[in-house]
Amino acid sequence: STLSKPRELEIHAGHWDALNSGANGVLNEVKENRRFAKRIFEILQSNKVPSTYFEDNVSGNQRDNVNRIIAHHNKDKDGLIVSVHFNASGTKTSRPIGTEVLYSTQKELAAELSKAISDATGGGLLNRGAKYRKDLGILSRTYEPAVLIEVAFVNSTVDAAIYNRDFEKICQATAKVLAKAVGKNLTQGKVEDELTFSSPSLKNKVSTITSDKKLQQKVIKEGIKLEAFNASWQDKFVKGGIKDGDWIGLYILYLEKGGK
Repeated sequence: STLSKPRELEIHAGHWDALNSGANGVLNEVKENRRFAKRIFEILQSNKVPSTYFEDNVSGNQRDNVNRIIAHHNKDKDGLIVSVHFNASGTKTSRPIGTEVLYSTQKELAAELSKAISDATGGGLLNRGAKYRKDLGILSRTYEPAVLIEVAFVNSTVDAAIYNRDFEKICQATAKVLAKAVGKNLTQGKVEDELTFSSPSLKNKVSTITSDKKLQQKVIKEGIKLEAFNASWQDKFVKGGIKDGDWIGLYILYLEKGGK
């Protein structure tokens, strides 16, 4: 189906409430599609973008799951459906595979989403683009237009690392494109806190701190030993949850404790 102006975004996490109901690998699809879909919903809600969130915690098999999700969305006809999934392509691999968005009628939006997700990672998650599918119930049996996002491949160690590192950036970029699809703009929760500088050389030095992974690893490891900050930052570092502003603060604390 197509809508010239969908009224709201209807987001759901794919599969049902069982860790083995989706793809498994370096990432678990069911765990991550809920994490990702909920974060997108939070961003949209904080920006007052009309949106809903749904996950299936009742079904026990694929047929019931798909039918339940379709029935949920077919209660109305004025929204844009966003289905969140993670892909898989066999055994564990160290090569990057990427992100793609499936569609039946929404080719332009699917292409825009795939590009936005890839761009948010600096191209780390390869842009596989919009993929036409007519055999998926979410895309073919719903009254409303729909896109199905395959955020990354769970069997790729590279995809998993990039996804965890840039999780917030990917969510913000996705939410921005989706908001535009219903005629809205994001005004809160930008991808990164903006830092302004009067000195280009100082800006370059700060950029080094926030992009040099070896330096960051050193600061985290030695900073914890120096008791400049607590050990929870190590876990955040591994999961890619440290923002640019955090790095500046951690680096200052590290130097105050005598770090070099």
